[in-house]
Amino acid sequence: MKGRRNVAGRYVSVAEAAQMLGVHSQRVHQRIRQGSLAAEKIGNQWAIERDELRRLKHHAGPGRPLSAKSAWDLLAVAAGDEASSGLSPSARSRARSRLRNLLVHGSSADLEEAAAHIVKALRNRAERALFAASPRDLPDLREDNRVHLSGVSLHESGLSFGDVAEAYVSSDNLNALVDDYLLSPAPRSRANVILHVVPSDAANPLHEALDDAARSPLALAADLAEHDGLREKSQAIRCLADLDFRLVARAAGVVGASRD
Repeated sequence: MKGRRNVAGRYVSVAEAAQMLGVHSQRVHQRIRQGSLAAEKIGNQWAIERDELRRLKHHAGPGRPLSAKSAWDLLAVAAGDEASSGLSPSARSRARSRLRNLLVHGSSADLEEAAAHIVKALRNRAERALFAASPRDLPDLREDNRVHLSGVSLHESGLSFGDVAEAYVSSDNLNALVDDYLLSPAPRSRANVILHVVPSDAANPLHEALDDAARSPLALAADLAEHDGLREKSQAIRCLADLDFRLVARAAGVVGASRD
């Protein structure tokens, strides 16, 4: 009985989590679907660990996430002059200022704080959806031309986890992919498919080139920072440092510069 009480006290319901975070219950359900809030299904109800809520509150901090448009403007500016050519001068200027601020935070000595800042700033670039798939289907899923590999599925990540498929997808293709590969929604602890779902009607030019966007250092940093592991977060900060170096080299007129 004592052990059962300890287990019960370890978890809270969706309603209790919403009260602790100061949000509506629907927002808690949304975060569970996105994978940004770890939860376990107990019976017919979701249960959230108290430690997970403490982690969220610790990293909440001041400020708000950028809007979807501002996040993609930031990604466009980070990708280079060609990608950002469709932005208005004022939008480009704002994005450059935000990028400088993001790079400053990325050099923070506190790894968790730096990673949390990246996640918060770029959270609205896509909706993160977590699924479970048969491991036998992962190779075919990675080769599907409707998915654009990202995060830990990219060689550039330095991680390349073979047992996980991470990618950007257009919202137009999501349902078909779910049906074709029998994907089922899963909590973070059991998910082996991570999809960053981008609205198909988005106006940013990078949406038409999701392969390039997914491989960009800033998108890669944001994807890796959303993982729980220290290796992924460390690589996210390295991606920002590489981007910072490239931008300085670009401003100095040095083509093809590399830190290595």
